[in-house]
Amino acid sequence: MTDFSNEKEQEKLESYLKIHLKDDSQSLSVQEQIEELKKKDRNKWIMLAVNIAAVLIFGYSFYFDITELSQTFFIIIVAVFGINVGLIFYQKKQLRELVEYLNWKQLHGQG
Repeated sequence: MTDFSNEKEQEKLESYLKIHLKDDSQSLSVQEQIEELKKKDRNKWIMLAVNIAAVLIFGYSFYFDITELSQTFFIIIVAVFGINVGLIFYQKKQLRELVEYLNWKQLHGQG
């Protein structure tokens, strides 16, 4: 469990909020901000599925010689999509942490 009473942690999470929520969404109530973050989290699943599907399609076509990709090009594609999947998981972690923070903020009357 994260210590949300720590001022540095709060500053970090507030900067994450500015990144993940558009300017107009930041003026919403805390509950509406939570809903926006949950919607973004669901959209990350779609992005994740698209990236994994791309790796599987390229892998399948490379493995069965459907395409004439060089091995180097294939490795680059897999690396790029692999990094992208890692970044999506990192963003999902941030979104979950922000939802927890906003719930904590709401509970402690700071919202």
